Amino acid sequence: MQIFIFLLELIKLPAFILGLIALVGLLAQRKPAGEVASGTIKTILGLLIMSVGIGALINALIPIQTMFQVGIPAAGFETFVTFDEAVVSAVQDTNVGEIGAAIAWTMLFGYIIHLLVSRFTKFKYIYLTGHMIWIHAGAFAILFHSFGLSLLWTVVLASIVDGFYMTLAPALAQPVMRKITGSDEIAFGHGQTLLNMVGAWVGGWIGDPEDSAEDLELTDSLSFFRDMAISISLVMLVVTLIGAILAIIQIGAAGFHESISGGQNWLIFSILQALGFTAGVLVLLQGVRMLIAEIVPAFKGIAERVIPGAIPALDCPVIYPFAPNSLIIGLISGTIGQVLGMVALALIRWPVPLPSMIAAFFASGAGAIFGNATGGKRGAWAGGFLWGFVGWFMISFAYKFQVFGDLAGMGAVALGFTVPDAIVPGIVIWLIAKLFGV
Repeated sequence: MQIFIFLLELIKLPAFILGLIALVGLLAQRKPAGEVASGTIKTILGLLIMSVGIGALINALIPIQTMFQVGIPAAGFETFVTFDEAVVSAVQDTNVGEIGAAIAWTMLFGYIIHLLVSRFTKFKYIYLTGHMIWIHAGAFAILFHSFGLSLLWTVVLASIVDGFYMTLAPALAQPVMRKITGSDEIAFGHGQTLLNMVGAWVGGWIGDPEDSAEDLELTDSLSFFRDMAISISLVMLVVTLIGAILAIIQIGAAGFHESISGGQNWLIFSILQALGFTAGVLVLLQGVRMLIAEIVPAFKGIAERVIPGAIPALDCPVIYPFAPNSLIIGLISGTIGQVLGMVALALIRWPVPLPSMIAAFFASGAGAIFGNATGGKRGAWAGGFLWGFVGWFMISFAYKFQVFGDLAGMGAVALGFTVPDAIVPGIVIWLIAKLFGV
């Protein structure tokens, strides 16, 4: 049992998983000991640097999100926070009806099924995004648990769905990934695949890939926008100041200082959060560059020896360096989409997910990059906007109709899932279950 617990802890640590994969890949290629040690350590460091950047991003975004939550009162309609990690963590900790055990077993057996499917089918992808492995195992286990199934059948069915998802989702996205990266060296391994592909489809319909956002020419007076650090800083300054002003309108400057900034002047605090976000992005991208530089050559050993032709499916930040302009467009258009989605949901009296700058950056940013790959600038704006607008309706639907069961009763109070790769299959399975009276 202790060995099983140890393995589960390792599954939650993607840096060590990728380090182990790099080690196996380099050993399979019979590289010298120095290269094996260097490649393994740099792979781990690359992901740890990414984690530091992501941590800085989230630490900056949480207060910004709080500003919007405070600044946009409920006004008679139901609101909730959309945050996958919080849902799975809360449900797992509460452990109603052995659901915590179901999540843990689904993580293990779902990944085994994924590896088997990758090994014996033409879809040679290895899903390596640690927190997404955990989130999808949790989502599918919670889904089947909500049908009143036993622990055994919950784990069996959730593991099958989870295993096939981790293999087929990267395969679905790979044609667009090929356009983004210019090669087949890496695949997309994140729970936002389905909405990203919607953005890519719409982008191809309304735009021209030759009119790329990455070729955007600026006048000399605006040339500083070409510097990603400057452009992201300016965008985040505007977004953060809007959130701060909305919060101050509701609770006043004194309330802001007491409940949000910890006593620091609201303007200084807002500026620091916006710039802290940009600093996190720069750290994140440095980690991405190091990770790709090490994991791709190391992975050849696994591709050649263990799963011939295998391609690593990695977290969404791996595509950011390929389209930094589109990333910024996605942040802007995704935020607009979220706001309009919130207004529309409030008008029809559906539950309203509060704005998420995390989704606006990570999800809408990636959606814009997918849209740009097929539809240029128009595709980028559409991909980011659709993620915010359509995504907010999708998130609200799952929460309103309890697609994943009574999450509040399982400990996830006022929390909902975000990723479409869990919600869309969840809705399909939920509808089939309703059809058969489950």
